[in-house]
Amino acid sequence: MYRHYRLVNKRRFFFFLASIFMVLFLVSMIISAGAVSEEHQSYKTIRVQKGDTLWKIASLHCTGDIRENIFKIRRINQIPQGIIYEGQVLLLP
Repeated sequence: MYRHYRLVNKRRFFFFLASIFMVLFLVSMIISAGAVSEEHQSYKTIRVQKGDTLWKIASLHCTGDIRENIFKIRRINQIPQGIIYEGQVLLLP
């Protein structure tokens, strides 16, 4: 009913397994490298002035939806709370 196989050469079997994992790893690296965008994003830099808010900066310097631009500014500059300070340099998309 069931055939029982016996592992005769353990080294060859483990070499085979290691080869399979290596090939899978290399294929996944090639696929992930192809998924990376080659588009280089250029940023505009500004210095925060007294009384500036993210809303004001986004409406003056960015085009499109202000809320989306505020989200991008916060993400690019790693501002989790949305608090900016006078004299701070910000990168704008």
